[in-house]
Amino acid sequence: MSSFRRILFVEVMGGLGDVVLALPAIHALALSHPDATVHVLTLEPWHVLLEGDPLIEEVIPLAGRESDDVQRAVREALASIRPDLSITTNRRHGLPELLESAPGVAVTNLWRSPPPEQRVDERYLELLARDGIIAPQFVGHPPRVAVEVEELEAGRELLSALVPEGRQAVMLVPDSGMAVKRWPQQHWARLASLLQAAGRTPVLVAEEPGHWPALSDAGAVPTPRLTLRQLAALYAAAAEREGVCVGGDTGPVRLATAAGMRAVGLYGPSVATRYGLHPDRGVSLQGLPECSVRHPANFTEQVCWWDARCPLADAGAGPACMSHIAPEAVASALGL
Repeated sequence: MSSFRRILFVEVMGGLGDVVLALPAIHALALSHPDATVHVLTLEPWHVLLEGDPLIEEVIPLAGRESDDVQRAVREALASIRPDLSITTNRRHGLPELLESAPGVAVTNLWRSPPPEQRVDERYLELLARDGIIAPQFVGHPPRVAVEVEELEAGRELLSALVPEGRQAVMLVPDSGMAVKRWPQQHWARLASLLQAAGRTPVLVAEEPGHWPALSDAGAVPTPRLTLRQLAALYAAAAEREGVCVGGDTGPVRLATAAGMRAVGLYGPSVATRYGLHPDRGVSLQGLPECSVRHPANFTEQVCWWDARCPLADAGAGPACMSHIAPEAVASALGL
């Protein structure tokens, strides 16, 4: 394996979940090359997730998301760091050409026609190992986010205020950046009722709890508005008390697993075998596996993706694939 001294990792896919998916690769690089400095260029506001990570030398935040903004930031990073290894998870914005034109080794394709049953994070690791960039023993490692001692203590205090000692917290994450990924309100309410009956405490994790009245009516305890790092600390504290998380294909659920929690992921339009949770950290439930309009290779080409209009459901009923996941199935996955 080649020895690198300065590594630049560019993660500008766009979402919180994308940053979490890249964490195992970033950590594998640092652990495979302990004498190297690892510099990560990623988008705001997700960059704060990497701050304080002992394996990362520098986090470079990027505010703009247009191609000109990305290229300018990458050029500046290349000139400042002078990496002998540069890696990107995104092939847009002219990034492959930019990294390949710079001195050093460039890895610009961490996809390469993956099989549909291979998860994204595992694909990154497998290709880096195949290229001799990381040690093979790191393939398969789950994501892990670093939480500082003071943050964890604050997370413990908040958890104690939300959930009585001796009760398991079940973090419910109903929000999603895409309407097509959202589980129906009535399913959330039914799950919250099942949790209450089983002696668990449902905790509502949402930027706007008022958008989920069915959960509030079912007794879910809302968290206060939290920063990203505060949420990670709350998750880490809940993991210490064997708390679990439930939610769709969204970044806050992935963050929960990176903070040490087990989770149940609810997958409808996206393919659970590719975009699901690491099996060491949770269970991924696939709604309506036989869906005829799902496009495993590129879900953005699905007729339902952008406006959540499902051709297999009645008008206004929401995506059939998400409705297909029964609350009882989620309760079973939680061990109720």
